[in-house]
Amino acid sequence: MEETVFFNLGNAIAAKRDPKELIKEAQIVKDKRDPQGKLVIVEDDGETLILFDLADQEESSKNTQPFKIKKIID
Repeated sequence: MEETVFFNLGNAIAAKRDPKELIKEAQIVKDKRDPQGKLVIVEDDGETLILFDLADQEESSKNTQPFKIKKIID
C-alpha cells in the first residue's frame, strides 16, 4: 500500500525522471546531511520522481501537494 504525504514543492531537493539517477543523488545528499534524517522519493505525475527530506513533510494545505511515497532512504 502506498502512503500519501504532503510537501511544498519548493522544498524539493532534486527531481529526475530516471529512478537510478535520483537514488544516486539521494545517496550523495544523505552523505552530506544528518545521518539520523530520512529522505523520501515520491512520484509527482507518474513520470517525475522527487526527492524530499522527510522532516519537510507538512499537513494538507493550499501550499502543499499530495505525493505517493515510492521509497524511504534511511
